[in-house]
Amino acid sequence: MKQTGNAAIIVAAGSGQRMKTNMPKQFLELANRPILHYTLRPFIQCQDIDKIVVVVPKLFKKTCEDEIIAPLLKERSFDESNKSKIFCINGGDSRQESVYAGLQAIDGFSDIVAIHDGVRPFITPGQISLIIRQAREKKAVIFGIKPRDTVKQVDHNNCIKKSIDRNSLLMAQTPQAFSYALIRQAHECAMTSGLFATDDAMLMEWMGEKVYILPGHTLNIKITTPEDLIFSKNILTIWPPENQ
Repeated sequence: MKQTGNAAIIVAAGSGQRMKTNMPKQFLELANRPILHYTLRPFIQCQDIDKIVVVVPKLFKKTCEDEIIAPLLKERSFDESNKSKIFCINGGDSRQESVYAGLQAIDGFSDIVAIHDGVRPFITPGQISLIIRQAREKKAVIFGIKPRDTVKQVDHNNCIKKSIDRNSLLMAQTPQAFSYALIRQAHECAMTSGLFATDDAMLMEWMGEKVYILPGHTLNIKITTPEDLIFSKNILTIWPPENQ
């Protein structure tokens, strides 16, 4: 069967230990709504996304379905046929395992897949459409921004070894969009080789595939620490930005 759809995998299965709370950070409230609510909204709104799989901890699957997805669908006034656009599955023990579970869940459906962190709520439908279009042409595309600070390489004693030219560096963001066949192959090669990556682009790099970078947005932060939550509350007061 020919694959023609565009899918999104929202990786929201982490425990959020760095947030220092008992609740996984993706379910913490930001302006009276879970962070994951804001992350999912632009993907539901995006006309270029046909299916969304949300990968969550097993204990929070019903919470996600009842308290996040159901209100979002009601907000969009989706009819019954559109409700199949988004569904939840249980995550794995690592991010990489969770992404692979998402890839399995959309097997036979999509030829382009966008993979996004569940705790990056500041993305727009336009940015999602852009990276999907680019991935159709280039097969592997991510967002990235230049570091603002001077970057130092250190040794095991935490002493500086050298300064690194910022012009040659970019900080990777999500969403990252890929040919489904290629990213599936990359994950399976990594499993066979026992390789573990911190993002999906690394797996493509290990296979020798070119990964292209689009200019990211400085507000597209990953909410990881209590300080990030403070920043996010301020960003939300001006979100979404104009012309995005």
